Amino acid sequence: MNDRPSSITKAIRGSASYLSRFNIGPRLRACFLLIISLFVIGNGLLVSQLYLLRKQADRLAAVDQELIAVLRFQTSLHDFYNRLNDLAQMENKDELLAEAETLRKTLDENARRTEGLLKQGPSNARLDSIVSPTIESVQSALPFQLDAIRGLAESGDWVAIRQRLMHQVRPLEVTSSDLVKSADKEVAAERATAAFNIRQAQSRMLLIFLLTGSSTLLVAVVLGVGITRSVTEPLDELMKGSRALARGDFQHRVRIQGRDELAQLGTVTNETAKTLDHLYENLRSREEQLRESEKELRTLIELVPAHVFVLRPDGSGLYANPVVLDYYGKTLEEWRVEGFRETVLYHEDLDRYLNDFETGLRNGKPFETEARILRNDGQYRWLLSRFNPLRDERGQILRWYVARTDIEEGKQETARAISENLALREEVNRISMFEEILGNSENLMAVLSEVAKVAPTDSTVLILGETGTGKELIARAIHNQSRRADHAFVRVNCAAIPSSLISSELFGHEKGAFTGALQRRLGRFEAANGGTIFLDEIGELPSETQVALLRVLQEREFERVGSNQPISVDVRILAATNRDLKAAIGVGTFRQDLFYRLNVVPIQMPALRDRREDIPLLVEYFVDRYTRKAGKKIRNIQKNTLDVFRAYHWPGNIRELQNIVERAVLLCDGDTLSIDAAWMKQETRATIPAAAVTLTGIDQLKSNRERELIEAALTESRGRISGPSGAAAKLGIPRQTLDSMIARLGIKKYKYTSG
Repeated sequence: MNDRPSSITKAIRGSASYLSRFNIGPRLRACFLLIISLFVIGNGLLVSQLYLLRKQADRLAAVDQELIAVLRFQTSLHDFYNRLNDLAQMENKDELLAEAETLRKTLDENARRTEGLLKQGPSNARLDSIVSPTIESVQSALPFQLDAIRGLAESGDWVAIRQRLMHQVRPLEVTSSDLVKSADKEVAAERATAAFNIRQAQSRMLLIFLLTGSSTLLVAVVLGVGITRSVTEPLDELMKGSRALARGDFQHRVRIQGRDELAQLGTVTNETAKTLDHLYENLRSREEQLRESEKELRTLIELVPAHVFVLRPDGSGLYANPVVLDYYGKTLEEWRVEGFRETVLYHEDLDRYLNDFETGLRNGKPFETEARILRNDGQYRWLLSRFNPLRDERGQILRWYVARTDIEEGKQETARAISENLALREEVNRISMFEEILGNSENLMAVLSEVAKVAPTDSTVLILGETGTGKELIARAIHNQSRRADHAFVRVNCAAIPSSLISSELFGHEKGAFTGALQRRLGRFEAANGGTIFLDEIGELPSETQVALLRVLQEREFERVGSNQPISVDVRILAATNRDLKAAIGVGTFRQDLFYRLNVVPIQMPALRDRREDIPLLVEYFVDRYTRKAGKKIRNIQKNTLDVFRAYHWPGNIRELQNIVERAVLLCDGDTLSIDAAWMKQETRATIPAAAVTLTGIDQLKSNRERELIEAALTESRGRISGPSGAAAKLGIPRQTLDSMIARLGIKKYKYTSG
């Protein structure tokens, strides 16, 4: 048996060796293009033979058509002769004369049609040379013969007509028969030639198919197997090299011939193996040195009376000194167990400690963290851990050295200091929580006592009182002393917002909810989430908004304008009003159920006239504020001034007192504060109606009365709304309330402005 490789095997090996000189991508593209080229060439040859077959078929069809045309002409000539002969036998002159010309025209038309078919046919072997002369001779002789026959018919010589038909016209028919025979022979020859050509083309097609198909298949097999071999054999070598590297055999070398990517990868693999072999030798040497160093270091660490231990680069335990093991009451093996750290950390410190630990290992820089760690006696103590990395000359971390310090006593001292600080802060807050609410009258102290009791709770509070009594200060004091003090305090003046916008202002709106809503807007309730919302002048809320507010109070949720998605909020609600809400309930302008929801803890603010003993303290406070603001020095207050203040009714309450003191400070020329008694009379005249408004509710007056009061105040203030001499101060109502009333009544406030 011959063991030598076959020619195909040699070709495959040769192609694999040759292909390995090229990169894999160009190699595949070249082989693909070669196979496609062979396929195209083979199919091109087959198409050429198919074209020859089609051409021979067209040739056969053409000669058949020519033969049919000749037969049709022969038939026409035969019919022509037979009809003339029949008419001559019948000796019917009229019919002969009538049909002779028609028969001639028919015969001419058939002759022209036959010639046209012979010329139009696609065959290059036409019968023109045989047929055309015969047809032309028939066409040239026929008119003379017909003229002679018609002449004889006119004379009635029927014997002569029959003789002429026999001796002159009949030979034309015989000639056509001979023509048909000649044409038939020509067609038979053409058929034989075409059949021979077709057989040859079929043989060539079979040969082409076998040759091109087998050559294409052979080339595809050789190249395909060659390419596969040129890839798989180097890949096997690379896999052997990879497995050798994985098991630490750095002496193994990859043997790949060629210059393609796999050969280059083999070269890289061999170089990598050499480098790793060198590094591994260095590492073994350094590890030996490190073990010697660690042995010495361990001896030193065991003598240190502190918590010291060593971790691997991944954070797993390597060594701990006796102090650490004594603290836990564990052996070194037990301390090294994976997960031991999680068993000794206090549960509240576990996540933070592990996060600091993992983050520090990733950063590779010194770090520290603290936690409560379980001691062998069952007690948790605060320990501060400091981590420091040990690196080699290339910066790679070899070990983490950790030193721990007991900080339990320091933590206890800090906790005591914080506790004392909190207690001191609570005392300061308790003393200063009402620093802007000045006075020591019995009525005010009762209010502040209620505030101190209700502030730590989440109860809804309704603050009642005349305008200017300090309802907002009470609301802020409640918020500042509540658990929500670190969150928002949001104030909303319900009277200052048009009724058409109040729902959007409180609850927000979605984009496109109404004209002008170009984007989503968060409302005041969402802004106050987690904190407190103060609804000032709650009695001015429209009815539909009262319904939405009632839902917030009951369910702690609402919906933005233009949305049906409920939004939950955690908000404490404080409300204030200078109106008689029970009277408003009676006339149907305020909901009774909303009143009961708001009136959980009512706080009635006393009017200034009910706490006159606080007036001197308030005057001193305002004098100090406005003198510093104006840069003046006022050391005394006239006794007469204080007497006037105590005797005055104060319909505008503290806000009115504040405005008058500010005016007096601004107009004072010396260091003693005094006022003009006429001011109080002017204020009395200007504010008596306002006092009536305050007591009875300005919304209950007729519109014309409201307009008269507001226009009078605007005239006196020359169109100014805010400030101590503004119309709002003269009427004793908030500026926002006055703006809302001016807008509602359609008053043009600018016409009162002095030019």
